[in-house]
Amino acid sequence: MTKTDNDSGIELSSKAKYKPLVFALFMIGLCLISLQDISIESVIPLVGAIVFFGLYAFNKKRKVFNFFETHFVFQPGVIGKTTVPYSALKSFAVEKKVIVITYENPDGKEKKIKCLVSQIEAKQFPILESTLKSEISD
Repeated sequence: MTKTDNDSGIELSSKAKYKPLVFALFMIGLCLISLQDISIESVIPLVGAIVFFGLYAFNKKRKVFNFFETHFVFQPGVIGKTTVPYSALKSFAVEKKVIVITYENPDGKEKKIKCLVSQIEAKQFPILESTLKSEISD
């Protein structure tokens, strides 16, 4: 599994990348407000802040699409990764601000990958579009 080059991926947009950080800061604010009354309720926002800081750390350098010589990997979140060979690609379309990539899985069933356009940096969208459309036409 060799990459075509080191920068052969599409990163998350800054909006999607920093969303967990905003939630973590919000939870810390809730924690500070709830510290006026020491109880179990003051611990819950702190746990939420730790979880969202963890999500931010995982999302910081992650790429939504990684391109390799024979396939690409789609990983929209920390959990869940889909590997799609280029030979299985059927179509690429943008429908109502959602990217829809249709492919055929090994069982012969048609599957769809859906991703919001806002999840991808605007300057990297043409790269994604041209890469996938060129692989579909081959």
